[in-house]
Amino acid sequence: MTELAGTASADDTDGFFGLVVGLYAAAVAAPAVAIGVALAWTTDPGALFVALLGSLTLVAGVVGRVGRRETVAVRLGATRWVWAAVVPPLGYLASLLAWDALLGGSPPGSVAGLALVGALAGLAAGIGLVTASHNRHAKALLADSPPIVAFSARAPERDRTLGKWAAGSMLVVSAAGFVAGILLHADLLQSLFQILFPIAAGFYGSLNERELRVSSAGLVTGSPVHKRLVPWKTFESYDVTDEAIVVRRAGWSAWGLRDVRRDATEVEDAEAVASALGEFLPRHERPGRCDPVRATRYG
Repeated sequence: MTELAGTASADDTDGFFGLVVGLYAAAVAAPAVAIGVALAWTTDPGALFVALLGSLTLVAGVVGRVGRRETVAVRLGATRWVWAAVVPPLGYLASLLAWDALLGGSPPGSVAGLALVGALAGLAAGIGLVTASHNRHAKALLADSPPIVAFSARAPERDRTLGKWAAGSMLVVSAAGFVAGILLHADLLQSLFQILFPIAAGFYGSLNERELRVSSAGLVTGSPVHKRLVPWKTFESYDVTDEAIVVRRAGWSAWGLRDVRRDATEVEDAEAVASALGEFLPRHERPGRCDPVRATRYG
């Protein structure tokens, strides 16, 4: 893969990323081992703790040793499939629902508790894995392609208003579902609706200030904690107006949610941003405007 040219070689190691990979694998696998012990052997808390801790240590050590190679981090960050890391933890929640639907009633308390631990710990570790791989991918490519222009801005005002209503609605639904779970004595219902709360917070957080960097390698978006480099072939056009700087994704995007949208009023030199984007993308044609300039798209 030519995108990996630059800083990462097969012999380079990244101990922190190895730790992240190991913890993710352990967070997904260890609860499953403990659940197996609870179903096949005993629900004794001491035995379950030993099974959980032992499998956690073993999996984290073995997988972490393999995952500490820098090329692993960069390759994971280069593909959208890295987001599949959040799917296995959701399997724990699906298994609880399947138990209730197929067998009737609730699973044993120890099994339900371990499944919830696996779901929450796995999701947290999965998001950490995605974040770390994106950061290392961006760092590797920017080493050879420094930014042409960089700026920070929030989402446009209209987006922020709609986002507040959407996040607020999710919080209301989350609270209502949690209360309903209490009244109906349904622990599973309470746990499921609790997950909406961090989702709403994350969605609203995406509207806050973000740093963007325009580079020949692609567009870097994110925050000091999480940076993601998206190649230009992923986008189809850009537009800069008095209200917004928009980089449009190629393909279908429901309500433009996949597009990169920032508030132009918060950018000191929006024309410099437009000029930099124009080196890699064509300007979006709006009715009534003719733009004779066509820029070369970098594949």
